[in-house]
Amino acid sequence: MNSFKYIQPLNKYKKKSDLEFPTIAWIKKIPKTDIHVHLGGSMRITTLIDEAKRQKIKLPSYNIETLKKLVIKENALDLEEYLKAFHLTESVMKSERTLKRVAFELVVDCVSENVRLLEVRFAPTNYVTPKLKLPQIIEAVLEGLDAGKKYCKEKLKKRIHVGLIVCGIRTDKSATEEAVRIAINYYGQGVVGFDIAGAEYGHRPKELEKVCMPVFKHHVPVTIHAGEAYGAKSISESLVYLRAKRIGHGTHVLGSTLLVREANTSRLPFEVCISSNVHTKTIPSIQAHPIRQMMMRGLRVCINTDNRLVSNTNITKEMYLLVNHLGFRKGDLKKLVKNGVKAAFIDKDTTDEILTEFDTSLDLL
Repeated sequence: MNSFKYIQPLNKYKKKSDLEFPTIAWIKKIPKTDIHVHLGGSMRITTLIDEAKRQKIKLPSYNIETLKKLVIKENALDLEEYLKAFHLTESVMKSERTLKRVAFELVVDCVSENVRLLEVRFAPTNYVTPKLKLPQIIEAVLEGLDAGKKYCKEKLKKRIHVGLIVCGIRTDKSATEEAVRIAINYYGQGVVGFDIAGAEYGHRPKELEKVCMPVFKHHVPVTIHAGEAYGAKSISESLVYLRAKRIGHGTHVLGSTLLVREANTSRLPFEVCISSNVHTKTIPSIQAHPIRQMMMRGLRVCINTDNRLVSNTNITKEMYLLVNHLGFRKGDLKKLVKNGVKAAFIDKDTTDEILTEFDTSLDLL
């Protein structure tokens, strides 16, 4: 690993120890953020099986190891195949009880690896049934997230800040219109932002500008999946037509010098998800991932899981991959977690409070 050059200018590493390559034990101790994680792709495999049995929903298998081979998409052909895993996970999530459970467990799982700021996203229209309406869906997830937060504070003596991001679907304007309305209705009541997700190639951001206009008028912060399965143009259009304040993935940003300059000037955050990018064939390998170059170019990058189950990962694992394969040092990981705080859809006072907490924790390591 010593062959890796420094990612940041040398004077940005505040302590001598910041130049060291961290151990997994050190990574486990540091405070973390995860602001790009999908509810439907991050449930426990045991919960998937348990809920399928309870609801009498047929799965291809009820054996944990066999089912993992079908749900975990580490060898998907592309993004579209990767997303097929959601057909299985979401099949059991069309009840208030299950939505609450999955949301609760996700918070607890994140806190167990010292995540202190979490923004969960999901497409509520994917869960609508004749008996389950959008308000019930949103409220069930918010209740589960809040219950998880309270449990961690009272039982585990650990605090976590949690927000919910509502996703529209690129391939379904009607569903996106509904997502827009529900995001506006619950903004400030647990919902912190709006996103557009789904198959990227062939679905240009500007096609959704009119549909998303109410979100802009109500000043709901926007993050857009862009530059993942398509090039830098997708990112540019997301900024122009969808008023993105953050970019999900953005792995093709370096394809445009003008875009890099704009992203630097505006301090545009990029929610990078290493394992997911490799699994969807967005990037051929971890070693080829542009996150090093993105940081060296001064871009505001944070590290995220995307889908904890489908990519068989967690935030600790993502950080360790950066160390082992891309030569990230302690100071670089510190930068990533602070970037996650700065990128989050929270007010300035909360940002400052969490950054102070992070600085205190990091100084003790």
